[in-house]
Amino acid sequence: MIAAAVAAVFMYHHVSSHPGGGPYGAALTVTPQEFDDQLRFLRDRDCAVVGVEKLVADVGTGGARRCEVALTFDDGYEDAATQAAPILRRYGDVATFFVTTGLLGTPGHLTVAGVRALARSGMEIEAHTITHPDLTLLTPTAVEREVRGSRGALQSITGGRVGVFAYPSGRFNPAVERAVAAAGFDVAFATGAGDVTPADLARDRFALPRFRVLRGRGDALMRRVLAAPGGAPVAVPARDMQEVRDVAKDRIAGNAPDVAERVAVALLSAGYPEQILKVRVYKTEPAVVAGIMLSGMKFHAPVDRQTFAADAADMVYRAFAADPKVSEVDVWAVVPIAVPLHADVSGDLAVPTNRTVFSAAVQRADFTRDEGSLGATYWEAGWLANTTR
Repeated sequence: MIAAAVAAVFMYHHVSSHPGGGPYGAALTVTPQEFDDQLRFLRDRDCAVVGVEKLVADVGTGGARRCEVALTFDDGYEDAATQAAPILRRYGDVATFFVTTGLLGTPGHLTVAGVRALARSGMEIEAHTITHPDLTLLTPTAVEREVRGSRGALQSITGGRVGVFAYPSGRFNPAVERAVAAAGFDVAFATGAGDVTPADLARDRFALPRFRVLRGRGDALMRRVLAAPGGAPVAVPARDMQEVRDVAKDRIAGNAPDVAERVAVALLSAGYPEQILKVRVYKTEPAVVAGIMLSGMKFHAPVDRQTFAADAADMVYRAFAADPKVSEVDVWAVVPIAVPLHADVSGDLAVPTNRTVFSAAVQRADFTRDEGSLGATYWEAGWLANTTR
């Protein structure tokens, strides 16, 4: 079944008019205007903006709003207090700040007083280790010190409860998860993309997903993740919808053009970093199969494996939601193959002009909206790493 409600956690780092150092720092820095626009979108979408503890509790009890969102800020940067917090207060929203305690008071980071002020203003303060290491590379004693020590330090600073942990750079393994649980945390967040669902909580409370917000891409990400129930695009300006429909008509194929157009419009309205080349829908009663062909090299923005898989799962979700007759969705990505000069490229003995580097096939009855619901997938070894580096 496709869930009617959405509970999602969005991960930020910096809010600043000046991008951070290097391409990675720049990508992780959203402007104050972008952040303001995103909060306005959440307000207009009638989303409840809550701390991660409440979001997890609401999902666990089935009490989540139709649209419930938590905004998190990793590392404890100074602009959390100087830029993000004032905008949050303007909208009456709260956020969760995952603080690296050993960096407090260092250049560019929050001070102890700054953390206390955020807590007093209603913001949620949670743990992100002491020194921001890759926990999977540490000894068990060092992992315990980083995890338990960060929790104790923040409880001492704020005088409040610290029950949520975020893994630095999303790096964890079963031993690290056990250490986090033993330190007294209720849940932990990684960096894999996806909604927070009851299935996530039942499967592994210490590996919950978040959507990473990048500069220039946050608006499209939120519109995609928080689309209206049933998969319809949210707040796409009317002047743009005709253009979307025109593009959709040029990219459909198969013997069910009406269904193909509905699926293509739903996908093209979402603003994926992956380029959608063709949507094919074939009706062979009683089955209606939708095929989504993606470019395996022409991305609108950098994509890693987690993002690609989560986006593919979201495309499957939207294809099913676009038309109830769709019973199966196939997604595949192709890259071109160099064709020798004068080679035949049509006919029964055609020289292939592309190869498949990713594929997944999902039945409606087997689908839930998370990355794992793609089931068995094919990935060409090294494809994404060589394409996006």
